[in-house]
Amino acid sequence: MKKLLVILALAVLLVPGIVMAVPSYCTWNGDPVLRYGFNHGTLVAGTFVANPPGTYNQPGPDFGTIMPGQTLTKLIGCGDGGNAGSVPGCGIAGAPDSFCVAASSKRGWATSGSPALGSLRILALGPGYVWYQYVSLTAPCAATIGTIDTFIASEHYWNTMGGVCAPECGDCTEPNMRLGVPYYHSDTLIVTVIASPPPLTILQDSLTLVDQGQTQAYIPFSICNTDACNPAYSYNIKSKGHIGAAINTSGSTSVPGGTCVSVYGVINAGSALVCDLDTLTIIAWGGVPTMYDTCVQIIHVVSPEPVPLFTVPVVTILVLALILAAAVFMRRRAVSRA
Repeated sequence: MKKLLVILALAVLLVPGIVMAVPSYCTWNGDPVLRYGFNHGTLVAGTFVANPPGTYNQPGPDFGTIMPGQTLTKLIGCGDGGNAGSVPGCGIAGAPDSFCVAASSKRGWATSGSPALGSLRILALGPGYVWYQYVSLTAPCAATIGTIDTFIASEHYWNTMGGVCAPECGDCTEPNMRLGVPYYHSDTLIVTVIASPPPLTILQDSLTLVDQGQTQAYIPFSICNTDACNPAYSYNIKSKGHIGAAINTSGSTSVPGGTCVSVYGVINAGSALVCDLDTLTIIAWGGVPTMYDTCVQIIHVVSPEPVPLFTVPVVTILVLALILAAAVFMRRRAVSRA
């Protein structure tokens, strides 16, 4: 009996005509295919960074890295696998091709897309048309270094009866050959978790010039965070009191991963003398485990620069105004003599 079951299982695998049952609502209009897979490019700080042309064709897995709490965003190119002007190989001739994009994580990590995953896209222009879709994977903060996830993005038929994306409808031609290159309806990205860089950094100028007499001089410091899992930081800014009264300012701020937030120390140089010097020291801390960073900035009081009244543009405008006034005066005088 066991041998008979093994033979039947092999027959199902080896005979092309025997396939899994396809639901009756599958319309198979068109032929979904990823023209450009994960190697097409990556979204970095809101800017798309493309890979060199010719490096992002299918098939085969691609590889990438991700940090705990980070969202990795890729751009893929989706479309119809048929040649331009041809009748869809699986659907109804003349019917618009209806597709959608789905994404999955083997570890169950959060996935998203722009436009939203599972949205209906109708290729009214027919085979050969390509649209672009962002797909994103977010690693949890608990992800440990060295963990590997399998991220899959795929283009599917749209179930026009159920109004949902229908991966169960399969693909009518796999792969599609285009200029001798095989194209598939899905692509795989193997992602490895790597350590985040030092999450807390303070940026500042080493020297800030303050005009004499300025009563509220805002001295900026930038608290930068590269770790999406540690967004909250506290800080303290102190001066020695050589310019105005000594300050001791404390506060807290939210610094999302991959961004910088400015905080300020405010000093009073209203009674300071030219060339007076002071130092501002900032210390910031936060995260789990707690991290620290500190910076020192020198404050130098300088004489305010006078604002020139008669600049070149001002003189030019005054001369033109005088010429026009003289012309009007001379014309009126000529008219009165006549």
